[in-house]
Amino acid sequence: MTERTAVSPAVASNQFEHLDPRARWGFRLRALIGFELLGLLAVLLLVPLVVKLELPGRMFLWLFPLALTLAPIPAWWYAGARWRRVRYALGPLGLRIQRGVWWRSDTWVPRSRVQHIDLHRGPLDRRLGLAGLRVYTAGSELGKLSLNGLPHERATALRDALIRVDDDVV
Repeated sequence: MTERTAVSPAVASNQFEHLDPRARWGFRLRALIGFELLGLLAVLLLVPLVVKLELPGRMFLWLFPLALTLAPIPAWWYAGARWRRVRYALGPLGLRIQRGVWWRSDTWVPRSRVQHIDLHRGPLDRRLGLAGLRVYTAGSELGKLSLNGLPHERATALRDALIRVDDDVV
């Protein structure tokens, strides 16, 4: 006899759900770190130009704080846009995820292709009460699909609902 997992009305009707609002902070922190590193890399790539043009060293020293000061602006915008554009739905046939800021993707994973599912929680995710869902698939090019920024309880319910098979005998 099988035990049925309760599925929310949104999942049953195949309506899209958005990520938890707390996930914005994780997105923003990751984007900030990435943009800061990108800004510092750009400054380091400018060193040969400063040396070649024989510019005063004081000009070069202003590039580091400038890069560190300006990087949060695009990081903040990008993280918010990325968070707003991720949505997902679990229907009777599988999981569908739409995402992308500049390049949009619409991914659908049929239940029949799911090999196994992992929940993952980093230190920031645990602090915010969030989790990520990794779905490993068979017969696909990449074999793994991640959905981060879910409340831990929701990620667990999605995992259970996605691997639920009504025809299995326990």
